[in-house]
Amino acid sequence: ARMLYYIRGVSGQHIDIEKESIAHTDTSTLYVPQEISLLPHFEQNQLIYKFLLSLHWGFIRRGTFTALPTEQDFQSLNKKSPAPRELKGQRSVAHYLCLFDDAELAADLFFLLETGCVMAWIRQDLPGLAKQFDELQTELSHILRQEKQNALSQRVEELAHFQLFGIKGTYEWDKVLYATFSLNQMTTGAIISHLPEVYDHIVHLPGTYVRPPLMNLLGKHDFNRTAIEIEKKRHQTKEEFIFQLLRLQKSLQDKQEQETETGSESSSSADQSLILLTDGTNEDDALRNMITLDNPNGELPEELVSLIKEIQDDLGDIPKSYFSAASGIAGRGVTQNAEAGPSAEENRNGSNCIHFDEWDYRRNGYRKRWCQLYEKQLPVLQSTFVSSTLEKHRGLLLKLRRQFELMRTSERFVRRQREGDDLDLDAIVEARGDQRAGISPSDKLFVRLHRNERDIATVFLIDMSNSTEGWVGNVIKEALVLLCEVMDIAGDPYGILGFSGMRRSRCEIFTIKDVDEPYTHTIHQRINSMMPREYTRMGPAIRYATHYLRQCEARTRLLVTITDGKPEDYDDYKGEYAIEDTRKALMETRGCGMHAFCITVDREAHDYLPQMFGSGNYIFVDDIDKLPVKMVDMYRLLTA
Repeated sequence: ARMLYYIRGVSGQHIDIEKESIAHTDTSTLYVPQEISLLPHFEQNQLIYKFLLSLHWGFIRRGTFTALPTEQDFQSLNKKSPAPRELKGQRSVAHYLCLFDDAELAADLFFLLETGCVMAWIRQDLPGLAKQFDELQTELSHILRQEKQNALSQRVEELAHFQLFGIKGTYEWDKVLYATFSLNQMTTGAIISHLPEVYDHIVHLPGTYVRPPLMNLLGKHDFNRTAIEIEKKRHQTKEEFIFQLLRLQKSLQDKQEQETETGSESSSSADQSLILLTDGTNEDDALRNMITLDNPNGELPEELVSLIKEIQDDLGDIPKSYFSAASGIAGRGVTQNAEAGPSAEENRNGSNCIHFDEWDYRRNGYRKRWCQLYEKQLPVLQSTFVSSTLEKHRGLLLKLRRQFELMRTSERFVRRQREGDDLDLDAIVEARGDQRAGISPSDKLFVRLHRNERDIATVFLIDMSNSTEGWVGNVIKEALVLLCEVMDIAGDPYGILGFSGMRRSRCEIFTIKDVDEPYTHTIHQRINSMMPREYTRMGPAIRYATHYLRQCEARTRLLVTITDGKPEDYDDYKGEYAIEDTRKALMETRGCGMHAFCITVDREAHDYLPQMFGSGNYIFVDDIDKLPVKMVDMYRLLTA
């Protein structure tokens, strides 16, 4: 924990630390060995941890993993070593290093050249750390120096010492090589261009290259891993940028509508932006202009400004495709889908068939009217399930009722009322004085406890897939019974929807309790009738629940999904496709100003729920028997 605070303070980023055998980074997480015990004192080993974290953060900071070799770099190298057929057309550093005869040696030389540049930054910005680390040079050299090694490995080890401590080795005559390694102001692109020259200067030395112990301590670059993480972060940043841009667009539209209703004719930036958005066919250029137009007037939210800076730091400029996505398919998905609501028609059996779009991340667009969702009623079954649940949890229910009584309202005393809970002594004294003076006294002699009602509406979306069969489904139903009992005490309007189905042509939604429906014996029977059905196509259900919740007039609207696993259907709705569609549906929910939360009992939830719901917007219940308590506590905390 101490090292985590240290590196977040140095970097100013929310970066994580994990354990692996050798130090490296994927640009989001710094990986270091689980234990370092090279030196006799705790503080010395802790200092090595600090140095490794700072070194690998320095690689991220200077852009080591975002630089790409140029066409000329590949051409000059390919003259000596033609690229393998599988690498044709590839332009990453990982593929570039593969072209060297000894790829490991080339990778370590590149690592050391980059290390020299990072060390120059450490000595300038973190001089205390550099000075302390220099003091370890003698002990580290003694412990990590390998006695019996060939000339090639020894040269790399001496170059590592030179980059870390500025100490030259025995090869004083090699001035060209040391001069190259002394260029600590080179960009990563320049280092890539110099690498073949450095490699040729050292590869002729006798012996097979074996990585020295000092290099194993310093770590390595894992370009394949960083490429995946960088692409993932860029995708998330793009999605967040589109979402923030659409929120801005919608707020400007609302502002213009409000000005139109009030008869205002001021030429605000909102008016100008909307003209840009509606004038002409090239909408993505209009969105570009909207940002440059509004920024001087301070119209851009802080979140969007920070995203723009992050994208520009990474890519140099905001790609045109980001604006195209916002003004094209993605824009229509969040605004039109969420605002206009689903289209419904009668099917041949007389039940409502509602068509929803489905997001296909592979084509970066919606499949229009792709899913057919049917509103259905559960067959009513007579059972003692509710009464037995209330008896089973009688003690817990009394405790929960007291908690929800306290959160029902905010209370204050209102004086001088005609009727109330207690006498108002001040009003009585004043009335008695008026009576003695011959003035007609007031009859407002009481104090009343006034309660300010909460303004919260909630929809609980319950997974009724076949994976909930057995005791999992029973515990979910028990949780619903307790929730209904205490929600009735709180007085907040709430609805319960169940969902299941098979394939895109038969998604099903079941209304267990309507938001405006009182909690009666009928609701008991519907909860009794809940049972596992088919698959978990979550996207259409979330879009339906969003449209349903939009009809509720409440200041705060909350959508809570309760599930036992990841979204999946009988067809190709699985894996990343299903997760991305669900994530898109939740973005539409938030685009409507609603809050989305998830409760799950899936032990693998941490692998996909942060991507779908976002960090902090879900809880994992490790013991299914605790679900009723956790579910009620969660609602109390979210709405307190």
